[in-house]
Amino acid sequence: MPKTVCIICGKEKRGIDVADDLVLDSIRWFKQNVTHNERGNRLVVCRECYPKYAASRKKFESRQRLYLGLGIVFALLNVTLSRTLASVGISLLILLLFICFSLMSYSPRINIKKQHSQ
Repeated sequence: MPKTVCIICGKEKRGIDVADDLVLDSIRWFKQNVTHNERGNRLVVCRECYPKYAASRKKFESRQRLYLGLGIVFALLNVTLSRTLASVGISLLILLLFICFSLMSYSPRINIKKQHSQ
């Protein structure tokens, strides 16, 4: 049975499971295949850290919307001002860059509904 580790305090505690997503799967793949340092822990958010997690998740979601909106605005302006194939490519790169910026404050989802059904 893998250890359950809180993503906020880093201590081994019981809590609400963190949902697997593309970002976490990518990190696990990198740790398994590149650094060979995968611990196989089950990630959770403990009861004591939940308020801090909720604030962090809210901040991530608002920044994600902000960066996505800015990326779309810049991409549309770029395509509108210069209607070339290169501007479409640059616009997509700008949008991708803004999406990467939003991941700098990444906070994963938790499985609240799944916890209640168990």
